[in-house]
Amino acid sequence: MKYIKLFIKLTLISILIYSCNSPERSMGFTNWSPDGKEYKFFLGTDQAVQVVKDLDKAWAERDYDKMREYISDTAKFYWPNGLINNGVDEIIDVISSNESTDNAWTFNGAFSVDINPAVGGEHVHASLSGNIADSLGVKRDYHEKYYVIDGKVVTWHQWRMNVNPEDE
Repeated sequence: MKYIKLFIKLTLISILIYSCNSPERSMGFTNWSPDGKEYKFFLGTDQAVQVVKDLDKAWAERDYDKMREYISDTAKFYWPNGLINNGVDEIIDVISSNESTDNAWTFNGAFSVDINPAVGGEHVHASLSGNIADSLGVKRDYHEKYYVIDGKVVTWHQWRMNVNPEDE
């Protein structure tokens, strides 16, 4: 009987150890991959989210030299109006030349998902709300998607949505 109890205990411990070391749980799907195939998403890391937070902080402080540290030399920025900027120099030039000291926003949150944790590169999604009003006084909320590889933003997409002041 003593050996049966020991066997059961060892079996339970083995199952617990195995379950703690099992592969990451996947969810959802995407075909954002270069080959167009469908892949599952996995949870990303805080490191990729931190890159986006640091980039946002540098932009909010209008520290364009600091922003360069987080953007790949060959990055692409996709603006909501359909324009695309190529390379860190062009991205920074456009951002800095269109900046107004009245522009302010709140970084509301971000999360990261990964297509293949063994390969590298994560998709960070961020939500921002701002007081950046157009000529009619319409405020906007923003959604941004960043593809981060090795601590640098490689692609950056931005979408915006008008916010009705009466709904705030």
